[in-house]
Amino acid sequence: MSLWEKIKDALTTDDAEAAAEAQQEADAAQAEADKVIAAAQAKAAEARAKAAAAAEKAGIDTTDEAAKSAAVDAENEAIAAEANANAEAEAAQAKAEARARKAAEKADARAKARREARKHKEYVVKSGDTLSEIGARFGVDWRDIARINHIENPDLIFPGQKFKIPNK
Repeated sequence: MSLWEKIKDALTTDDAEAAAEAQQEADAAQAEADKVIAAAQAKAAEARAKAAAAAEKAGIDTTDEAAKSAAVDAENEAIAAEANANAEAEAAQAKAEARARKAAEKADARAKARREARKHKEYVVKSGDTLSEIGARFGVDWRDIARINHIENPDLIFPGQKFKIPNK
């Protein structure tokens, strides 16, 4: 996006719109994280149910040491699945937070561009213009215009140059 497009976007998007956009992105990321958590919990419950069904189908008495070991293995598998799901959920949460930060930074950049645009006017130099005449036209000292626009030689300006003119 070019500088002018950014300025245009900043001037046409107010802070409320930017904040609403950031909130929507954060909500979408949170919903995604919630889905991952729900899927992980479902996987863990499914693993526990499979372990219980397998033990029941095999007619294993849970008082038997081998049955206890199988039940512990199944429980450990369920715990591992839940831990994996939690890791995925944390990753999704981090992604959501990153999206929210990015949206907030974008909103801040828009606000900064809006403030910057309010600080200055723009003037395109015409043939025969001098820096002092331009300054007088806008009620600004020509030295301020030269400083803001990084003009090393104030006697050397050209038609078509664009100058920022500070607002008074």
